[in-house]
Amino acid sequence: MIVIKQMQSLAVVMVLGTSFGLAQEKMEVVPVKYEGLKQEIQKHRGKVVVVDFWSTSCPPCMKAFPDFIAMQKRHADKGMVLITVSFNELEDMNLAVKFINRHPGPVRHLLLDEPTELKEKKFDYVGLPFYYVFDRQGRWVRFRAADAKDNKVDYAHLEQVVVKMLGEK
Repeated sequence: MIVIKQMQSLAVVMVLGTSFGLAQEKMEVVPVKYEGLKQEIQKHRGKVVVVDFWSTSCPPCMKAFPDFIAMQKRHADKGMVLITVSFNELEDMNLAVKFINRHPGPVRHLLLDEPTELKEKKFDYVGLPFYYVFDRQGRWVRFRAADAKDNKVDYAHLEQVVVKMLGEK
């Protein structure tokens, strides 16, 4: 089942680190509250925003992660923005940081620092993985493994939706 609604957008931070005098891409996970996530998405209004909700305790999330980085690289020049939102606990943020640094890319990474009850309420969260894709006007489509017969997200369909939205002005 795909749900389409109107919502505000979110954001994340990428920083550059240096090592031995050479610039290297160093990814950072930024803790945010729900309102900060909304503001980050809103900053990208006019673009197609894919929000990947994941955790290091979710093998399907971790398996799909590099594919989303590759999708961002394929479609960034057309107006796609990828934001990842870790559902790791704040005290486990180092696990998220280690993981994302194995998968560098032009992506903003957030860690949602909210209680599980709030996450369940705000996102109709049943379980990971799940994704939101926002069109240029802020309308969204949700993809959840919990909605599929086989408990798997159809990533090819998700990318088709992204490509369709990118073609709309």
